[in-house]
Amino acid sequence: MNLTLKQLRAFTAVADAGSFTDAAKRLYLTQSGLSLLVKELETELGVRVFDRSTRKIKLSVAGADFYPLASKVLEDLDSAVKSTLQLQDKQRGNVRIAGTPLYSSSLLPRSMVEYRQRYPAIHVRLLDSLNEQALQRVASGEADFAIAPQRENRPDIQEEPLFRDRFEIVCPAGHPLARQPRLKWQQVLEYPFVSLTSDYSRRLQADLAAHSPTLQLQPTYEVSYLTTALGMVNSGLGVTAMPSSALPMISPLGLITLPVDEPAVYRQVSFFTRRGQSLSPAAASFHDFLFEFTAGLRAPERRRTRA
Repeated sequence: MNLTLKQLRAFTAVADAGSFTDAAKRLYLTQSGLSLLVKELETELGVRVFDRSTRKIKLSVAGADFYPLASKVLEDLDSAVKSTLQLQDKQRGNVRIAGTPLYSSSLLPRSMVEYRQRYPAIHVRLLDSLNEQALQRVASGEADFAIAPQRENRPDIQEEPLFRDRFEIVCPAGHPLARQPRLKWQQVLEYPFVSLTSDYSRRLQADLAAHSPTLQLQPTYEVSYLTTALGMVNSGLGVTAMPSSALPMISPLGLITLPVDEPAVYRQVSFFTRRGQSLSPAAASFHDFLFEFTAGLRAPERRRTRA
């Protein structure tokens, strides 16, 4: 059976109007064209759907049984089309973001606030994840995308560079490093260092060694959470290094941040998606928004500030 939407719409229009002439006007069809669609429908069904007389049209017994079913099909289709258009117009939708601890506590909440002002009907869910979990959540379909530092290539994950985040030193205001007019990593490494996980230490060490083999990062403390590291720095147990996009969260602790000039070390932050799978309209809109939002992080480099 090959019923078409045009046939169903023609049938319900005639049934509602009680007239081929009025239904044809409503559908912007000729009366002969409308009659042909109804005849094709009857041929497919094998029954007459209208009882015709010279004076009026009415549903046959079979047509009366078929009418509510045909109307429901058209209503469901119209509803599905409307729903899809709402997604495309960002009038509704869901976005699931996997973020590593640093960006889940700094960059992403700030971006979500501004995004919600633009698209209040789209619900954004932040899945804060350990570094190694973020990409796995994308690969499994639990998250639409992830925001994380650059990772080794995976065949199932596609990476799109988002921005480069410069490392800066975090220390108490009275620390000796704060009195240096121009700070070098060699000076930083003379003090106890609080590191975030072995992966964090390994990547930072690789960046330092690429500049000079004499720069050896040997953390005094290695912790799992950013809040722990900042608490230890605030207590005077050492200094730490953080990407500059996270610096706004430092101010409540009374700590300061210092740029390091030799060498300047950057972290590549990327947008990760599942390879071969397109983003939903809502997720795609957050993608475009986030690239716009992070454009401000590519500002000229500064000397030093208090966070």
